[in-house]
Amino acid sequence: MSAGRTRPTRDLVRRCYRTGRVWRGALLENSRYPDVAAEVLALRARHPLAAPATVLAGHDGSAGRGALRWLGRQAELAGRLGARFEVVEPAGHLVMLDRPRQVARAVLDASARGQGQGREQGQHQRFA
Repeated sequence: MSAGRTRPTRDLVRRCYRTGRVWRGALLENSRYPDVAAEVLALRARHPLAAPATVLAGHDGSAGRGALRWLGRQAELAGRLGARFEVVEPAGHLVMLDRPRQVARAVLDASARGQGQGREQGQHQRFA
């Protein structure tokens, strides 16, 4: 395991995701995702974000077409929102458990940008 990477335990993941409530929530969220995404884009067209935003994408490091297409879509989302785009790798879907330090750094960087101390929006960064 690489330095700085904290891998969630199997027990933790099972405790978090084994309940029917989580599965129902995931099903509802995923079934509504296209509608919610369209609503957010329409809202942002009328009311641009006034605070710094970051699209933080976990990536397992694979060069597969699907993974790279997904990263491209995340970068496009960041562009539409006027947000920074950051790739955290190696990380899976639970990026906050796989790479907590990098997630915390992204939050602190966004806070600093909000106070005029950090990098500009629209900038891309890769955490490894």
